[in-house]
Amino acid sequence: MLRTILLAACLALPALTASAQRSGTYAVEGQTASGQGYQGSLTLAASGPQSWIVTWRVGNTTARGVGLMVKGMLVVGYVSDSETGVVAYEAMPDGRLAGRWTQGREGGVGTETLSPR
Repeated sequence: MLRTILLAACLALPALTASAQRSGTYAVEGQTASGQGYQGSLTLAASGPQSWIVTWRVGNTTARGVGLMVKGMLVVGYVSDSETGVVAYEAMPDGRLAGRWTQGREGGVGTETLSPR
């Protein structure tokens, strides 16, 4: 099911080369669907020419995922606690990544910005 969600998200999104992203650590600032703010860190590691291994640390939670560059977006499927989710990030000119995500059964949409450290 996660593959189907990820594939649908990839096909629906606009193109950017993987070179626009860089491996490293990013500061995370986000907002849940219910409006609760959060902060943390994210590690982005290239695993292929256009694919990435992604690890988030927010509070006591660690989430892991795999991402793919597709039409201007970094799309990542992930698992956090025992819930699956998907996030799509758009690369900004200043190097930040601005994303929207959903996770679990509730289906709300949160936002998240990654800033290179």
